[in-house]
Amino acid sequence: MSLVLVAALIGLAFRAAGRQRAARVAAGGPAGFPCMLRGPGGRWKPGRLRTGPGPLVWKPSLGGRPVDFPEGLRHTGTRRPTVKESVVLNPRARILECTSPAGPVQLAVMPEELDAVLAQLGDPV
Repeated sequence: MSLVLVAALIGLAFRAAGRQRAARVAAGGPAGFPCMLRGPGGRWKPGRLRTGPGPLVWKPSLGGRPVDFPEGLRHTGTRRPTVKESVVLNPRARILECTSPAGPVQLAVMPEELDAVLAQLGDPV
């Protein structure tokens, strides 16, 4: 019984955080979307996509340098994770395929955040 209650409270907290993030984005304020990044030839790394005035920035969760996305970043497609990628990523995630002058970039986001992240990438939803 108590495990069900704890799970319900965690679910409510996550939904509340998502609503707050959506409200900040709608108001034009800065927001951070949890996601994973894979750059050219790299591994999936957890972090947050920071939006707001200026360029998009990905900040790693476990330390390291933030990644400023180049001006020419374009969304080229969305897909589900492969079986191999599902070992590292949440199988519900959606992978945003992007191109940039620096090379291909992939962002893995949860379906609840997909529309907001696509809007930040300049892709009409």
